[in-house]
Amino acid sequence: MIYDIFYVSKEKINDAEWQQFRSRFPSAQKIENVTSIDDIKKRTFTKFFWVVWDDVVIVEDFNFDYRVDKWSEEYVHVFKNSCHGTLSYISGVALIPKNAQILKKEFDFKFYVNKKEIDTVASRYQYPIRCVSNYEEYTRITKEESKSMFWCVRPDIIITDPSVFDIYFDPLDGKYDYDRNINHVFKNGNFYDGLMLMSKNKVLTEKEFKFRFPIEKKEWDIVVSEPKPYDVVFISYNEVNADANYEKLKIKRPDSKRIHGVTGIHNAHLEAAKLVTTEMFWVVDADAELVDNFNFEIEYFAHYDSGNRLEQTSTVHVWASQNPINDLVYGYGGVKLLPTKRTLEMNLESVDMTTSISRKFRSVNKVSNITAFNTDEFSTWRSAFRECVKLVTKVIDENYDEETENRLFAWCITGDDKPFGEYAIKGARAGKKYGEANIEDSEALRKINDYSWLLEQFNKAYNDNKS
Repeated sequence: MIYDIFYVSKEKINDAEWQQFRSRFPSAQKIENVTSIDDIKKRTFTKFFWVVWDDVVIVEDFNFDYRVDKWSEEYVHVFKNSCHGTLSYISGVALIPKNAQILKKEFDFKFYVNKKEIDTVASRYQYPIRCVSNYEEYTRITKEESKSMFWCVRPDIIITDPSVFDIYFDPLDGKYDYDRNINHVFKNGNFYDGLMLMSKNKVLTEKEFKFRFPIEKKEWDIVVSEPKPYDVVFISYNEVNADANYEKLKIKRPDSKRIHGVTGIHNAHLEAAKLVTTEMFWVVDADAELVDNFNFEIEYFAHYDSGNRLEQTSTVHVWASQNPINDLVYGYGGVKLLPTKRTLEMNLESVDMTTSISRKFRSVNKVSNITAFNTDEFSTWRSAFRECVKLVTKVIDENYDEETENRLFAWCITGDDKPFGEYAIKGARAGKKYGEANIEDSEALRKINDYSWLLEQFNKAYNDNKS
């Protein structure tokens, strides 16, 4: 026979913790605001019943399958409870006879006189684990949480050492009074800006919370988390090699997301920004063939290093790419790292998408990929046309005039012996001509982001050449 299982608290029970408990033990019952053992007795229909307080979690291999022998039916059976690695028979799981006479003091202190100790670990103390995204959530939890401490897990960290959640300060031991009244910080990689064990008796200010730097704190020199990598988004339209390149990308980053078929370059990046959950995100174009040593890495600045972090997270970063037609190596077609919020707010009417996101622009002098845009006549012509319009009109302010001129020259004369090289040269020259003719006409320049218009221009040029 299965004994009744009761998940109990002297206060309101957190719904997420109850759902987690019930997912393992579907027959369990919840009782809140318990004042005495009688509140539980009147709900049970079995000769014995299990009592589990909401400040412990059941260990993985405990299944409430213990059976009381006929010589021990008068005893409360108490099981071992782990508190920060120390085992005791206090405050853990108890199997209680329905007819047992238990004093209120025994029940309140979870310390039973007429008991039988079972040498089996059934539970461990654990502070509530709360995912906290902002200061409003933090202050709400400090007001509503019934426990004196709780774990604060930010959405941009990955817990690498779950055993940290076993840390618990025995409320019956006075030597832990200091620990229960201070905030605890743990290493997130190399910095103390990740997981925190919060004391309700030491509430953070909004500034402390934002920069993850409690003024009064205890630092634990153990790495328990790492920064969550920025999301990666693959953007494709109708590129011939898109599917193959996406599969290659997923070898490096299996969690990569994809935006496909969105009309307009700005719109595609806007949809990408809506898809991600991280403060910045990587963008890989459909024609990008990543080089082996590129691994989506960038220096990490702790949240309390506010100056460097703000500079980094408000800057558009563009890695270099190798051009397969003219062998130029610069940012054209390279992997980008974009600020999410600024991308969501970018000017959709601008000519160049990257510079419309932020005036802060950083060219990273490291090759991320080969831009294999030369897969067919139109794709090759289109890519060269668009880039040379931007080069001749100097829409990217950070480019040096001499450097820009050299790149434009190479686009227009180099690579006719490469696959579809003649279309790259023709597209480059046509783009140079169009840019020079419309250098003051922003509406005309914006057309280079319209692939349908580009196809019309290509067909027109191709048919004119045929005739």
